[in-house]
Amino acid sequence: MAALLSKIKTLLNTYTLGVTVLFIAFLLGVLSFQGFDFCDEGWYMTFYQQIFNAPETVEYNFAFWLTGIVGGIWYELFPEGGILSFRLLTIVIIIATVIVAYKLLVQYIKKEYVVLGLLMVMLVNDFGYLAFYYNHLSGFLAVCIVYFLDRGLRKQSLLQLSIAGLLTAINVFSRLPNVTLFALLLVFPAQYFFDKAIDKKYILKQILAFIGGSILGFVMVYLVMLSLGHVTVFKNAVSGIINKGGNADSNHNITRLLGFYAKEYIKIVKFSLNIIPVALVITVMSSYLKNKTYLKPLTYIIGVGAITFLFRKDAVYSLYCLGLMGAIYLILAKRITPAIKSIAFLASVVAVLLPMGSDGGIHNAGYVCIWLILPVFMHAFSTLQSANMQLNLSQGEGKLSIAKHDFKTFIIVLAISFFAVKGYKISKEAYFDQGSRLHKTYAIHNTLANVYTTKERADITNAVLKALEPHVKTGDYLLAYDNVPMLNYLTETKPYMGISWVWVYDSKTFETKLKQAEETLSLPVVVQQKFRTIVSFTEPDETYMDETKEEGYIYKKGRVIAMNAFLKRNNYEVIWSNTHFNILKPIVNQSKEN
Repeated sequence: MAALLSKIKTLLNTYTLGVTVLFIAFLLGVLSFQGFDFCDEGWYMTFYQQIFNAPETVEYNFAFWLTGIVGGIWYELFPEGGILSFRLLTIVIIIATVIVAYKLLVQYIKKEYVVLGLLMVMLVNDFGYLAFYYNHLSGFLAVCIVYFLDRGLRKQSLLQLSIAGLLTAINVFSRLPNVTLFALLLVFPAQYFFDKAIDKKYILKQILAFIGGSILGFVMVYLVMLSLGHVTVFKNAVSGIINKGGNADSNHNITRLLGFYAKEYIKIVKFSLNIIPVALVITVMSSYLKNKTYLKPLTYIIGVGAITFLFRKDAVYSLYCLGLMGAIYLILAKRITPAIKSIAFLASVVAVLLPMGSDGGIHNAGYVCIWLILPVFMHAFSTLQSANMQLNLSQGEGKLSIAKHDFKTFIIVLAISFFAVKGYKISKEAYFDQGSRLHKTYAIHNTLANVYTTKERADITNAVLKALEPHVKTGDYLLAYDNVPMLNYLTETKPYMGISWVWVYDSKTFETKLKQAEETLSLPVVVQQKFRTIVSFTEPDETYMDETKEEGYIYKKGRVIAMNAFLKRNNYEVIWSNTHFNILKPIVNQSKEN
């Protein structure tokens, strides 16, 4: 048995990356068959479905143009692949990210810490994962940028730095706020403080190489946009995003975003105030009880219990805290090599700036921003393991030596707690589809769905899809109000207002876009929900379109008023209804342009 275990250990050590990739593919592959989301996944996939067919109907999504191109190509390759195919694309992107991050980090960090950190990042979301979208692509490209920056810095290769600049420019088009990653330029002057032997004149050449690559990247994107006829649509999307950022009730209002981002860092600081004493208690207990075999399990029991409690909610803030603390330590510590300092600096820039611009900030986007910084934390802790810290237990008495094994105990406890919490939570929900995965065994009756959900969710969806069949066909316009963009995707219809998820519009933009469509297009069939679909399905609400309710994150009075006015002035009537949806058509079809 000992020989067998030794052989297995040798094989795992030899083929670490391969085994990790196979594990990720298997785990995410199993999860991919369950969960059905009306909102985000429907929004992205309608974009991919229409980007080459009717780009003006998904204008808003052009803020994520490059993501749309990748998704659109995938849709053209697998038009009947449905939701499942885009989850498989996510697996491909995640595996590619893990491979690049591993190749980068294993040069400086022990492979077991690299793998552990990457697996924790992969499972940080309580719902597992969802279909390919801009966060996956942004995270992958960010890791690639750091990979080429590191190679360029270490090998003194201006070509590699130019590639990093090119990728930074291209990444802006996977998600416009990614422009913040141009702050990675700061690594060039920062390296002088890490290594005084760097030639200041050569730093200027490095900066120029990066900028040159960036310019080339912007030119390449423009030429591709021009060849596809996407330039005008993209300009309109950017203009709309800018206007949206200034509107008071927009979820992307600049003041709101900055305020929300600041609150997130307060959460990170609060976690640090909790985790530091817990870490000290675990390491001290490990050292004190190391010769007391019968009491050693106490360290794990108390440690796992305490950290599990800390990880119970929004674990991404916990990982941010650990990552940033580790990076700051490596940057400031004197005995750390310049190469590691540079990696810690670059990982910090990505972690801090990449989530900016998302209305959910770190909560929504943080999980793709810490691919590098969590393994960096593991390395920071490993440097402490060789320090043999000494703590005075009492005046005039002996000392307690915290050695390598004791720090390792904390990492083990941390990993056990994290994977236990995540395993439990992922078994209890998929994205915006809560409930045990054991109950997600019912199919949506549509070839583009091909995933399983709960009976209630399947019944609700199947009913409205069947009711829509006589009234819309592929290529028709459909106005799906207001959190049901998946209906556009499944019916292969075109969004009426330049976006399939009309809830994303603030009240002013919603009214403007609705009137613009009304002036130029035939009046569409309208499908209108009567219950909330964000996060979870609620009970039907007969006051869903009430104009007098109190405003909140989900309900905006201006949107409801504008929608009700549109239906009234165009003489819409309900032609089908059940507890969850209405389908409406105008009494007289006042067509203006087919």
